[in-house]
Amino acid sequence: MPGSADTSHAGPARTREAARDYDGLYKALLAAHPQDALRLLCQVEADDRAVIVDGPTEQTRQRSMQRDKVFIVSRPDGHVDVHHIEVQVKRTDDFQVRMVAYWAGLAGKYDEPGHRIHQTVVWPVGGGYPGSFQRDRLSLEYHSVNVPDDLDPEALLGSPLAPLVLWSSRRPTDFADRIAGRIGELPSREQQLVLVDLCMLAEQGLAAQVVTALRSRGMGNVLEGTDIGREIAQKNLKRGREEGLEQGLVRSMRLMLQNRFGDFPGLDELASKLVADDHDANVAKVVSGAPLEELQQP
Repeated sequence: MPGSADTSHAGPARTREAARDYDGLYKALLAAHPQDALRLLCQVEADDRAVIVDGPTEQTRQRSMQRDKVFIVSRPDGHVDVHHIEVQVKRTDDFQVRMVAYWAGLAGKYDEPGHRIHQTVVWPVGGGYPGSFQRDRLSLEYHSVNVPDDLDPEALLGSPLAPLVLWSSRRPTDFADRIAGRIGELPSREQQLVLVDLCMLAEQGLAAQVVTALRSRGMGNVLEGTDIGREIAQKNLKRGREEGLEQGLVRSMRLMLQNRFGDFPGLDELASKLVADDHDANVAKVVSGAPLEELQQP
């Protein structure tokens, strides 16, 4: 769909059947923290006197052309800054033409002399266009942000946009604990869930470190509300059942060996080994009278 982020070629990004994509998670993140988004992504400081309003996301008469996020910042001097933020995972042939169409739609709506339009494209996994498009006599300049290389990891970790540091090429070693700390500071569970789900789109090993850090802070209840939390719970349940079954098989094998050979050194270890190697085949050997030496062979 035009205007939506495509995660099918997101490099190391973790993909799950029910996971929300970059587009949806970034939209929720930007909506919840507009001043941080403007400061870190658009390099714009919006002071307390500025009024930040979530602007329209659709082109008039072109409902399929949806902009990801628009913020309207009314400045004390009377000017109005229109900030359009687009999230794009990979380059597409039509992307820069769509940016022109987005600009045209905004220009038609915000056409007063005091309106200023600014466009920023965020590339979550890098590899974006440089931010300059020219065709015939048309020229469009926009701010292009490659998350892995362009954002200051310390600035990210000091804000609610902390999960973006998982894609940074310069992330510090204590990133997981600091991200978990930022998640814990958020005022609402919904905001926490957005950040956790965004973390789970990162490379699996990095995501696992964040999960560990959240658990160490006693925030397992937050994980339970996410896709990954439910996934972990299901795996743990399955593992528990499997471990329970295996323990029962080991106990049964131990009794069979004890009945045949009595107590002998290494009884427990041999029972576990025979179950792990090939339970059914080894039961048959014990029942058929195989000697202990044969059962103990590697």
